[in-house]
Amino acid sequence: MAEADTSSNNADDAGERTGFEVVIANRYRIQTDSALPNLNLGNAKAYTVRDDKSPKEPLFARVCGPESIPRLNILNNLKHMMDANLLRPVECEDIAWPGGEGRRIAIIFRKPDHEVMFPANESRVTPLQPDEMAKTLLAPAVLTLGYMAQRGLSHRAIRADNIYWHGGGRNSILLGDCISHAPAHLQPVLYETIESGMTPPIGRGPGTIRDDFYALGVTVLVMSLGERPLDTLTDEQVLDAKLARGSFSALMDGGRPPFGLRELLRGLLSDDPYERWGLEQLEQWLGGGLRSSVQEIRTGAVERSFEFDGKEYTNCRALASAFGNNWSKAAKTILDSGFEKWLRRGVTDLSLAGRLRKTLAIGGLPDKEKGLDARKVAQACMIMDKHGPVRFQGLVAMPTAMGLMLADGYYRKNSKSIKLVAEAISSGAVLDWYTLQGGAETIIYEAEITQLKQMQHLLKSTAAGYGVERCLYMLNPTYPCQSEVLLGKYVQNIRDVLPALEEIVEQHGSMPKVVDRHLVAFIACRIKANIDKPLAALDAASDATATKLAMLGIFARMQSKFGPKNLPHLTQWLAKELELTVDRVNGKSMRDQLRDRVQSLGQSGSLVELQNCLNNDKIIRQDETARKKAVKEFNDAAREISQLESKEFQESAQRQGWRIASRISATVSIGTMAYVVFS
Repeated sequence: MAEADTSSNNADDAGERTGFEVVIANRYRIQTDSALPNLNLGNAKAYTVRDDKSPKEPLFARVCGPESIPRLNILNNLKHMMDANLLRPVECEDIAWPGGEGRRIAIIFRKPDHEVMFPANESRVTPLQPDEMAKTLLAPAVLTLGYMAQRGLSHRAIRADNIYWHGGGRNSILLGDCISHAPAHLQPVLYETIESGMTPPIGRGPGTIRDDFYALGVTVLVMSLGERPLDTLTDEQVLDAKLARGSFSALMDGGRPPFGLRELLRGLLSDDPYERWGLEQLEQWLGGGLRSSVQEIRTGAVERSFEFDGKEYTNCRALASAFGNNWSKAAKTILDSGFEKWLRRGVTDLSLAGRLRKTLAIGGLPDKEKGLDARKVAQACMIMDKHGPVRFQGLVAMPTAMGLMLADGYYRKNSKSIKLVAEAISSGAVLDWYTLQGGAETIIYEAEITQLKQMQHLLKSTAAGYGVERCLYMLNPTYPCQSEVLLGKYVQNIRDVLPALEEIVEQHGSMPKVVDRHLVAFIACRIKANIDKPLAALDAASDATATKLAMLGIFARMQSKFGPKNLPHLTQWLAKELELTVDRVNGKSMRDQLRDRVQSLGQSGSLVELQNCLNNDKIIRQDETARKKAVKEFNDAAREISQLESKEFQESAQRQGWRIASRISATVSIGTMAYVVFS
């Protein structure tokens, strides 16, 4: 973890202190008083970086805002794509930002040679000719997207104001930063496919390389025109235009395609992802060997419009979007006889209409008065818009963005959003999206389907280590632990959990609390081992001591698996907190020995040995055996004493005494008489 070199106490307008150097990897110095506004990207601010080992190397850092969800899961792949034409990351680390709250992610890049192709504050640039377009933009972009496709990655930030000119004569380009923000988070709807444009920016997800080819097509059009099409329209109006006319026609806006680019643009801007051009077609086109044109199809078009919420819709995809934005009214509309009539008379796609009728059981539902549940409405939207987002009770997001939606919900403390995502998963609505894709797509999404089924199981439990918190970390493999126990420390790797807790105990003398749902869920998700037994013990704990003992078991497993070997402060604190567990032992001598052992282990720094001592089944069995033996002996003695003290025993003893006395008396009398007679 990088720290700030506190060499100045000045403050800027934003309230953050300047004049600091934040050092990363013991060599890269972020100059916080040397901002680079021209390289800012969204809420990621840019600063000059000095490399101690290569002082002349032109570097800069983007420091992500506290609300950002950077794509750290693809960072290492991009670092090693040496031949790719993109702004490659050099180093990345979480840092203590001067004057800021908490920690932030800083990503270091090499400065690009030139500015972006189309600055965001410009309205026009010099158009590129087709030959120049092919050589300087398309060829390097296709090469780079090919490298990413081989690794199963998507860029999701391709746009004219995020592509840099490259080379001495500006004869090539570099695709810009795709790490510092969530996938497609900064993309205008202009550059997004219809389905992705329907969602809020955080709900778009990583998508696939097909989305990148669409964005590349828009970029080609923008640079060939020298201006942004539909620039006077809002994002909502751009989306409406695409839905009404198809992307190609909408973006051309009545104009003619630039000479020589018609087939290319039709191919890249196809609204059918399976018809859209990919690497193979682009390579053929660049080689001059492909001239076949993709025919534009208005998917979801209908013969008769349908009125919903005061607006006429002539496209099923647009209607599905409207349903998703007004779920409660859609639930009533779908049950109305007018909707059934429209399906029979207005929808030309008989297969789509048939699937809708079957899914909703229209005409055969005996309890229409009860209405349809959210899942049914979501399924109806999926049938009308197969590639569109999941629409569930107001939640609108691509299925691959559920993790981002959860992370954003937790950051904003939006319990409603968190609950909606959890319900969308547990109800099966998200799983339905993958199932309804059908065919080969079901195989492609096999891993996602398996994970969703696992999360449905986890959401059934409310115990710590399960529930929606576990889903958060499953869906976001590089997301830092949000536990309050960590006191703002940025812990992304499970190996850093125990060192962070050790530091907290060293500084504060204790942990704020032992059990936190986020901490337990983070550990359960990242440990890559079965800890169901310790989690069950944690759930069954009936008091604070039992809870700490259960957490000791989890911590011990972590230390055994990941280290470090020595955790003196954490071990000593836990040993002291768990001294009461020694009282479980019944035997005084064994109890005294165990207490001495625990106190000794508190100084050892080994949670594993402390765990073995306090959760030693052999000692517990020996103590239980001795206890049972002592109880038996006590009960036997008590029974004998009770018998001796009972009235019946006293009377019986008295009668027995009389009998014995009588016999003795008789014997003495006989003896006396015999003595007299014979003497």
